[in-house]
Amino acid sequence: MFKFEITSRLDKTRSRTGIFHTPHHQLETPEYAIVATDAEFRAVPGKLWQELDCKFLIVNTYHTYTKGLITKIDQVQGLHNYMNLKDKTIATDSGGFQIFSLGFGQKHNVGKLAKSIGNKKDLRTDDASPLEISDEEVSFVYDGKTVKFGPEKSIDLQHRLGADIIFAFDECTSPINSKEYTRRSMERTHEWLDRCIGAHENHRDKQALFGIIQGGEYQDLREESARIVGSKDVQGFGIGGSFGTFKENLSTVVAWVTSKLPEEKPRHLLGVGQVRDVFEAVQHGVDLFDCVIPTREARHGMVYTKNGRLPLRKMKHLTEVIEKECGCLSCRERVKFSQIWQMFVEKDPRGPMYATVHNIQFFTDLMKNIRLAIAKNKLLDLKDRYYKFY
Repeated sequence: MFKFEITSRLDKTRSRTGIFHTPHHQLETPEYAIVATDAEFRAVPGKLWQELDCKFLIVNTYHTYTKGLITKIDQVQGLHNYMNLKDKTIATDSGGFQIFSLGFGQKHNVGKLAKSIGNKKDLRTDDASPLEISDEEVSFVYDGKTVKFGPEKSIDLQHRLGADIIFAFDECTSPINSKEYTRRSMERTHEWLDRCIGAHENHRDKQALFGIIQGGEYQDLREESARIVGSKDVQGFGIGGSFGTFKENLSTVVAWVTSKLPEEKPRHLLGVGQVRDVFEAVQHGVDLFDCVIPTREARHGMVYTKNGRLPLRKMKHLTEVIEKECGCLSCRERVKFSQIWQMFVEKDPRGPMYATVHNIQFFTDLMKNIRLAIAKNKLLDLKDRYYKFY
């Protein structure tokens, strides 16, 4: 049922194109998953979902569970029926990153990188997380109630959601955690992976389980995690966790990991998706991505084009479409910058909708262009063109 075949490779890099065969769609790689957090594309009416050109999306397990959506999804036998998207590949995350966000992420005020608070390389803190983390599970309070989340719980929820690709439950560390804590967390993630594999045994033909590599910004830990997770009986790999205190660390960490992973299985870089990040990771052999950037930034009035990332408020006087050669609904209908910005000002929901469908198309086209460039050995030329504006 699940098969990954590499269709081309780029000289002098680890870049490759491939096809990941899933029950609902033959997913061409490299590809970018559009985030549908609550099993919906925010700002885009359901009647337009089928028209979106994207073929890969990812749904948030934690949010569908805590918001009570999972029962409705379960009743219609999974996400593909619930969203009426039977010809797309759907993934679900494990919930690990959302739990990190409630814990060390919130306490240290950081995400995958600590750039937002400057260079904290010499500051390492393992102050107690607001959550209760044990080798057994994670406990936290949501809406006044104690919620327990562990490997078996995460896998069971993802079985009910019915996505094509699911991820093992992991502990994501902060860039501010010490190496000692990062090691223990990595080891716990490996132990949880074994439990996830056991819980998934009867669903292997229906859903592809990806194991997650952790280890923070430390080369020895990342390579150790890649070797261990790479040896497990999983159908793909996720590269997760924090990437240190500088943006440049990300490419380095990804290179450490992919150099140790088996070639014959797909690699997914979790939660990372800026344009430059995509090119750097593709060159190191990453096949899949997901990020909230296309949709979240659209809702805040930011659109992506071949000429760069443009704030609508600064383009409000332009009587031109966002991108002349774009095939999205916004550009096909010849909706102008000035018109979309006025919709934002008037809180007309069509404004965020037009911006969102455009950004989804931009990243879909970006990945199509990357696949074609790899096949033609022109990736570096394409990278240079995009880097002029990103």
